Amino acid sequence: MKMRKVLTLGVIGALVAGAIGLTGCGSNTNTGTTGGTPAAFQGAALVGAGATFPGPVYSQWAQSFNKVETGAQVNYQAIGSGGGVQQFTAKTVDFGATDVSLLASETAKITGDYVQFPTCLGAVVVSYNLPDVKTPLNLDGPTVAKIFLGSIKKWNDPAIAALNSGVTLPATDIQVVHRADGSGTSSIFTTWLKNQSPEWADKVGAGKSVAWPVGQGGNGNAGVAATMKQTAGSIGYLELQYAASTGLAVASIKAPDGTFVAPTVESVAKAATSLAFPISETTNILDSKVAGAYPISSTTYILIYTAQTDTAKAQTLVDFWTWALTKGQAELGALNYASLPDSVATSSLAEVAKITVNGKALTPSAGVK
Repeated sequence: MKMRKVLTLGVIGALVAGAIGLTGCGSNTNTGTTGGTPAAFQGAALVGAGATFPGPVYSQWAQSFNKVETGAQVNYQAIGSGGGVQQFTAKTVDFGATDVSLLASETAKITGDYVQFPTCLGAVVVSYNLPDVKTPLNLDGPTVAKIFLGSIKKWNDPAIAALNSGVTLPATDIQVVHRADGSGTSSIFTTWLKNQSPEWADKVGAGKSVAWPVGQGGNGNAGVAATMKQTAGSIGYLELQYAASTGLAVASIKAPDGTFVAPTVESVAKAATSLAFPISETTNILDSKVAGAYPISSTTYILIYTAQTDTAKAQTLVDFWTWALTKGQAELGALNYASLPDSVATSSLAEVAKITVNGKALTPSAGVK
């Protein structure tokens, strides 16, 4: 597969490094009058934290929405899904973000009613650093599992060669790179490996954090990408945009029908045809049987408490996420993400509509959708 040209976001490294500073949580009503006429609502400052998987999207959406409501300073800290759930539970952020729906053990720690809804779709890719290999590689689940288990150690191993007829593979040592932090991307990837390999299921399992048999860790998608870029012969797992923006190659993955599917906006969108509410802790779109669907596709979720007390913040939460689920979906393709199916976007909007301020329902401001 020849990767199409993509928009490179300079903000990715800054997201994980925390260069985007947290803003204050004080109220900002942004009201007033112009010639005796009440001014339109201009938004308030919001702080969110969590998954690095959608970090480029949320950064772009924040910039775009600031043109809609100039007072809406939405600062998103891409710290990993585990950190996002922790900060949401501790109520230190206005919204949390996670790539995998909440587990029962996590919801048990949350005090207060909340909503959980998907915002966009992306691909977890198997990426590699082999500059002399110009033909995109094919890989399947059992082979990837053996690589990350450490039982396949060389790039010219017969198992890899059998999937890539005609490709000259180097005798280079494979250098595994994985996440070091609690990660929804890791949960997606390890769940897929668990489904593909009984040995992986028995020895490692799945989750945001696992005991990796081999390899070195990097913090966030950007940290894994940076480590891979500096390590010849490396292999790792990333959200597609992070691989694309750093020039790392990505493999086509064997689908349930036996075909090899490249990660693209279109193949991710095909995987989402089965996505529907209600969201449960087992919701995922892995290994879709739809022809042409990329096997390691995923959605990502936002968490918001429904009972808000700050009027300006509550209105901004409603306005921002309403905009993101409507007009904001048009920005996803340029970032290598796919938009939600219409039915899922509608259900997500219904969750946003549950947000209240001091017991009163809110409606989106004019011009938001």
